[in-house]
Amino acid sequence: MFERRVLGLDVGSYAVKAVELEAGLRDVRFVRAEYGLLPSGGDDEAREAAVRAFLAEHQLSSDTVVSAFPADRATQRHLRLPFQGTRRVRQALAFQIEDELPLPLSQLMLVHEQVALSPDQTDVLGVLVPRGEIERHLRALERMDTDPRIIDVEGTTLANLAKWLQLDASPRLLLDIGHHKTTVCLLAQGHPVLLRTVPIAGFELTEALARDRELDFGEAEETKHIEGLLDPADDNGPGKHVALALDQIVRETQRSVQSAVGDAQDPIAPASIVLCGGSAACAGLPEYFQERTGLPTERMEVGEGLDGGVVLADAGVSTMAHAAALALRGSTSGRVTQINLRRDEFQYTPDLSGLRPQLQLTAGLFALLLALWIGSLGLQLFVEQSRADELQRRIATLYAQTFPGETVPSNPARTFDTRMREQRELANHLGVTGGGVSVLEILRLISERIPAGMDISLSDLRLERHSVRMHGYTPDYETVDRIRAELERVEAFREVVLSDVVTEPRRGGKSFSLTIEFEGDGD
Repeated sequence: MFERRVLGLDVGSYAVKAVELEAGLRDVRFVRAEYGLLPSGGDDEAREAAVRAFLAEHQLSSDTVVSAFPADRATQRHLRLPFQGTRRVRQALAFQIEDELPLPLSQLMLVHEQVALSPDQTDVLGVLVPRGEIERHLRALERMDTDPRIIDVEGTTLANLAKWLQLDASPRLLLDIGHHKTTVCLLAQGHPVLLRTVPIAGFELTEALARDRELDFGEAEETKHIEGLLDPADDNGPGKHVALALDQIVRETQRSVQSAVGDAQDPIAPASIVLCGGSAACAGLPEYFQERTGLPTERMEVGEGLDGGVVLADAGVSTMAHAAALALRGSTSGRVTQINLRRDEFQYTPDLSGLRPQLQLTAGLFALLLALWIGSLGLQLFVEQSRADELQRRIATLYAQTFPGETVPSNPARTFDTRMREQRELANHLGVTGGGVSVLEILRLISERIPAGMDISLSDLRLERHSVRMHGYTPDYETVDRIRAELERVEAFREVVLSDVVTEPRRGGKSFSLTIEFEGDGD
């Protein structure tokens, strides 16, 4: 439901590799891997055109694109700090590096990876990139019709793939043998702590093989990929020139990691070497490195049970390593590295032009819904107005029946209300009760119903709109009950309530309270 496509794009000097994965909240799955050769000869315009054609041909996803900045155009340094904390590491890194820089720090972008190897120690890989180089790199990608969301540093990003391949349990040395350079990355606890580039790789190996076998470059390149670098006629290994080139890669690799391996207090000694890159597929290469370095060496392979592993295995994980690592960098659950050169003035700004058709469709649907809502509201108002007109006509008919001979006013309901208030005010003025009986009429009815000669006295008479309340006194209870019975016979009296009948200790008679309820007028 929440999956999105991420494209890792590795544009090298020899070929362009692209790996696409589906990234969820907790897992990733490789779904596609594509490979294309680039024109030789160093013509940037031709290479950029080839990349554009490659992307258009394969119609690769552009939602989230991740690419890498060439490591040989950046400066790297491994530092060991006696404390932890991301903010403190960032401050100390800038402080220690600034005095050694040939350029002001403002002209460079300083990024880093870090890993805490002990409670009071942090190993840091600092990477410095000239801002002008980043700008040129982005312009080149733009000419290739590519706008990456993330730009990691070549080599360090391999840590993401090492985690996915479960190669992060112990310190490992990753060697990416490309076409014009070999990238050396030392991992500690799965994080890159050292990065170097060696300017000897597949191109130099092909030239050496051509000299050893007396072949032209094209024939030597084909032979390298089919037969490998070892001379089948020589049991001692590769030819002279190939051996010299390989030994130079080995020596430079050993020199690169010597500072970390040779630390007297806490060395980071790699337990093994993992080879990747296009030239790593050459037969016999892992055995040669293992013999020269004394470290177990293996070619990068996809283990069983990894989701999407078939895609990488079929494409050749060694060849597609950087592209796959970049795709993992763009995911949430598969990434290890945090470097992103798209910051500050190079901050990524999403291009929403591709959403224009969807936005137009959404705007059209919104306009349609708005029109339907307005139409519905208009219909509702028309119905309500029709009901109001019909009610107005009925009120006008009642007004004509109530006040015959009078002209029906334009607003009969308001006139009805006005006349009712006037009648109520007149009734209050005349003392008319809710049943339409005046106060004098009520007193007359009460007086008529009390038989002559009956010994009774009434006091505290209180007249309300729908009732009369009073207190009285009689010599005995029978007289009280007779008074109630006589008053109940009056039609205008809805209810007669006799209460609080109490014997008077001094006079000996009965005192009582009498409440007479009238027939109401509905208000």
